[in-house]
Amino acid sequence: MALVFVVDDEPDLRDLVRLNLELDGHEVAVAADGAEALACVAGGLRPDLVLLDLMMPKVDGWEVLRRLKADPDPDVAATPVVLLTARAGEMDRIRGGIEGALRYIVKPFDIGALQRAVVEAVEADEAEARLAVQTSALQHLVRLERGEAEGDPCDQMAVDERHVRFSRLERQPDPPGATTVEAQPAEADLDLSSLSPKQLEVLAAVGGHPTVRVASAALGVSRSNVYASLRRIATKLHVASVHDLVTLARERAA
Repeated sequence: MALVFVVDDEPDLRDLVRLNLELDGHEVAVAADGAEALACVAGGLRPDLVLLDLMMPKVDGWEVLRRLKADPDPDVAATPVVLLTARAGEMDRIRGGIEGALRYIVKPFDIGALQRAVVEAVEADEAEARLAVQTSALQHLVRLERGEAEGDPCDQMAVDERHVRFSRLERQPDPPGATTVEAQPAEADLDLSSLSPKQLEVLAAVGGHPTVRVASAALGVSRSNVYASLRRIATKLHVASVHDLVTLARERAA
């Protein structure tokens, strides 16, 4: 599973999010404000995902987002960020997309939607997803300034809990006449003979470590490369998602 960094000044919300994500098998770190969050990152914390509030004392979420995306460490700059905020304004949503957040979730939120957003953001190719969101946000801003924008900007941007769009990661409807392949339901059904030695190594590393980030460090490759390999492996093995594949890998290693 993932190491998720929850940055929010509301203790009850931090506890709620932490509890539910831990029940999903994720490891969770928390910070009560932006200054504490930046200090944790400066001290070596390398989360797989940041859930970031915007309105916080000392250092607000906008500044945290800006500094994360400008960090000279490429692992920090490529960390997926999901904004979790009470600010529901259209321009805030657009700004979030332009400045590098993958999703924009407005409080109060459905915990199930948040749990899905965490999995999808962690599994996404961060650079590709961020570029797609930034492009959509900029396009919507131009239409808005021209008076041409209609409806919710989230109809174009993958930054709202109501829309799950991570470019090519979104499953499209099967074409007419296509044969549907059933996802493998259990580890015992997996046939690993189609995997390359490198893919077997990746699967073993993910199964033997608590997070994908730790596994990627052990392999000496980036987290995004590991997720790219896992997506290819899941396709080969007909496993429904990377999340399910990681679960199966850990069951094999147990």
